[in-house]
Amino acid sequence: MAIIENGYLRGQTGNLVNRKVGDKNVVQTKPSDKMRQTIWTEAAASDFGAASAAGAIIRRAFDVVHQKLHDSEMHNRLVKRMQRVLFGNGKHNPGYQRVSRGNIQRLVDFQFNKNCHIYDYLYFDTTVNFATKGTILIHMPELKGEENFYWPKACSHIVLKIEIIGFSFDKRQARTIGSHEIELTRYNSESQKAKTLTFDSTGNDYDIILVSLSTLYLDKRTNYTFLLNSIDLNPAGIIAAHNLSNF
Repeated sequence: MAIIENGYLRGQTGNLVNRKVGDKNVVQTKPSDKMRQTIWTEAAASDFGAASAAGAIIRRAFDVVHQKLHDSEMHNRLVKRMQRVLFGNGKHNPGYQRVSRGNIQRLVDFQFNKNCHIYDYLYFDTTVNFATKGTILIHMPELKGEENFYWPKACSHIVLKIEIIGFSFDKRQARTIGSHEIELTRYNSESQKAKTLTFDSTGNDYDIILVSLSTLYLDKRTNYTFLLNSIDLNPAGIIAAHNLSNF
């Protein structure tokens, strides 16, 4: 409300502020933080959008791994993890967060299916080394079917899958660098010897490399092979991650 005092109008009328300056009556527009709020809100939404877009790229790139046999909250969990990745190396101005300068290590141990953690079904560890000049080394220990794997009922064979994918999140691209499968028979007493798998990631436009590990449970009969994996039994997770700028 504005009032007239000694011939001068003082106070507020709508978004106008009236005040006396010397012997003059000055009318000004009331300052508003609406524009600033809009800028910061849009920036925050942009950061969330970056995490969501990155999560979608990862989810699609690893379709062959999780086979869409995942819990209903998988994408939301992945986006939340990618938000942590974005802020892993400091907080940049809102709207300028980038996966390539975040901490991609925060994505390691992400499970595509929260119902079955990969290491609750695999009784061994792999070691992944990102060597110089873009070489990726995956060390597999000696494997014995009965000792190193969980075997569901009716399962006669297990296929252990390793998938390596390179990502350029700014370009929204993903490309398979390499994959490897190891098949084991349940009642075969022979073990798979320890080995080191070597992959080359040079000559490609990647920002990030992710390595996944998963298992396929098979019931192989005389003429047919049945896949036993389901939403409740599909162990698949990310076991290693690397930012190529660190090579």
